[in-house]
Amino acid sequence: MRLAPARLRRSVVLAAVVATASAAAGLAGPGAAVAAQRTVSTSSWSPSPTPTVTPTPGVIVSPSHVAVPEGGSAVIHVRLSGRPSYGWVTVDSEPLSGDSDLRIGPRLLFPADTWSTWQTLLVFAEEDADSTNGTATFLSKISQLPGTGTAVWSATELDNDGPTPSPAPSPAPS
Repeated sequence: MRLAPARLRRSVVLAAVVATASAAAGLAGPGAAVAAQRTVSTSSWSPSPTPTVTPTPGVIVSPSHVAVPEGGSAVIHVRLSGRPSYGWVTVDSEPLSGDSDLRIGPRLLFPADTWSTWQTLLVFAEEDADSTNGTATFLSKISQLPGTGTAVWSATELDNDGPTPSPAPSPAPS
């Protein structure tokens, strides 16, 4: 396959921009941009082979179930099962089912060099009027690749409202 000269120049420029950005982001050595410009020849260009994609790391949570006092919070610890093959990944958590009074904290960012460091995810139980200990199931996942690297965990709200007393029976008429 031969590219028209204008398309080939755009490819060379794009390769140089990607190499420069990778070097600036620390994903490649500082000489990568220069090396990329030297290795792309306008006279004998051929497509490179498809790179091998490494498996996506999984998400690990601990504990897999947490009790949260109503009106308070608890902590779930999250980390990756392996080093991501690219600079960083984000882990998002979302409710799957259960009590909507149980909520979770923000997304977590895992740089490749600290993938094994536990990060804290907050779980909140909002105040409600019922006296039921609600339960919810959550999914934590790597957001860049939906459907891979997931963990399912649960939380139980420890309700602080006492049971509603039943009305006293009326005295029988005499």
